[in-house]
Amino acid sequence: MKCLIIAAGQGTRLKSKGDIKPLVPLLGVPLIERIIRSAIEGGADEFLSLNP
Repeated sequence: MKCLIIAAGQGTRLKSKGDIKPLVPLLGVPLIERIIRSAIEGGADEFLSLNP
């Protein structure tokens, strides 16, 4: 199953935690890593990337 992760937005409310929203840690694990792990558990085996 293919997976597209949309991580758009400035993340202004998280500015105090870090500069790049997907890399902000939650309990020591970056948000994007948590999303990828969840997607894999859900059956994703291919990730797509869109570069603006």
